[in-house]
Amino acid sequence: MRPKQLNFPLNPDYGTGATIRRVSLRAQSHRVDAHLLDNFHEMRCSIVHDCSIVTAITGESVRIPTTACPAAVHQLQSLVGLPISTPIRDFYAGGIARHHCTHLLDLAVMAIGHAPRPSTEILYEAEVPDELELPVPMTIWRNGRLVCRWLVRQGAILEPLELRGRPLGTGFAAWASLVFEQDQLEAATILARTWLIAIGRRYRPSQAAGRPARDNPEMLGRCYAYSTGPVETAVMTGEKEAHLHRLQREA
Repeated sequence: MRPKQLNFPLNPDYGTGATIRRVSLRAQSHRVDAHLLDNFHEMRCSIVHDCSIVTAITGESVRIPTTACPAAVHQLQSLVGLPISTPIRDFYAGGIARHHCTHLLDLAVMAIGHAPRPSTEILYEAEVPDELELPVPMTIWRNGRLVCRWLVRQGAILEPLELRGRPLGTGFAAWASLVFEQDQLEAATILARTWLIAIGRRYRPSQAAGRPARDNPEMLGRCYAYSTGPVETAVMTGEKEAHLHRLQREA
C-alpha cells in the first residue's frame, strides 16, 4: 500500500511532471546484471548462477532516500542458494520484502527470473504523470515498444475495461500473477512500482536532509530502512530529485 502522506515540504511544481523509472536487465552466460534508475533512486544488482541455483549476488545503492538504505544490500545474501526456477511469488511470501530494500529485492528477483533465459538485453521505461483531479495514463515500454497503458485514478485501473477496478497497491501481486504471463507480468510489476513511488513527486525530500526517517510514521515496517533497528538511527539523505527525459519510443 502506498502511504497517504509523507512529512516533507510540498513540491510547488507537482502537477507539471512525471515519475519515470528505468530498469535494465542484461543476461549473459551464468550471470545477470540489473540496473534501476528513477526520480529518487539508483541501484544495481548482479547475480551469478550455475544454471540451477544462485551462487552469488551483489548489490549497490547509488541514490537512496535514507542513510539506512545501503546496509540493506547485505539482506540479498539470503537469496544465495535458491533455485533460479523459484516462482516470483515465493520471493515475497510471508512479508519477506519488509526485511529488504524493496527496490533491490525487485531487481534481484527480476535478475534471477532472467537467469534461465538466453543471453539478452532488455530496457524498460515506465512513466506515471503527476495525478491531480483527472485520471492519468500510465505507460511502460520494453526496448522502445509499448507493453502496457493503463488509465488510473487514485490507485485503481479504469482502462482497459478488462482490468477496471484492479488495485495497484495492496493485492496487486495476487491478481496480476493470475492475469499476466511472464514478460507482461514483469512489465506490469515495474509499472505498479513506479506508481507506488510517484507519491514522492508531491514533495521536496531534498529539503528534508538530516531529518529522522521515523518522522514518516506511515513508512514504518514497510522495508529494511523503516524496520525496527535501522529506523532508530536513519536520517533522510536529502537527495535531489532527478528529472529524467523520455527515451526514444516507437510510434
